[in-house]
Amino acid sequence: VVFAGRMQPQKNPLLLVRCLAAARNLPWSCVLLGDGLLLPDVKSEIEHLGLSARFDVPGWVSPEDVIEQFRHSDLLFMPSRSEGMPVVGLHALAMGLALVLSKVGGCVDLVEDGKNGFLLDPDDQSGFEQALQDLLSNPQRLLSFRKTSRENAQKFNLKTIVSQYEQILKSAIIH
Repeated sequence: VVFAGRMQPQKNPLLLVRCLAAARNLPWSCVLLGDGLLLPDVKSEIEHLGLSARFDVPGWVSPEDVIEQFRHSDLLFMPSRSEGMPVVGLHALAMGLALVLSKVGGCVDLVEDGKNGFLLDPDDQSGFEQALQDLLSNPQRLLSFRKTSRENAQKFNLKTIVSQYEQILKSAIIH
């Protein structure tokens, strides 16, 4: 499981830690990439819940390091309270990660709910816990979600997007 983002209230990193604590009976490890105001609280919560051995919290890393971490991950967990179009989510989609994201902003464009991930209300802790339990306990479903993410990434391909813009502009000129 990977998280990449600022450790700020908007990104909701403490919820991530608490949801993974509820899945402590399943085999997982989590890398939290990023720094910010809540980093000390996140580290403290991990320790308090007795999960230090399951989390790697390197702090800020370069964008190249984020991509490298995605190569070794299965699932992006991002319970944000608000987002635009998350670049991290686009990269995770392209790398074929299953997505467990909040139903906010551009996240809704990245997830086919129940096919390549799950979209949940940012405050739905039990929903996030269930989504994680589902994917972490079912390797075949996780693999299926990952394949679908990689396939769905094609709609964000630059050539595809440029072609769509060309069609829109041609249509506007004609009318």
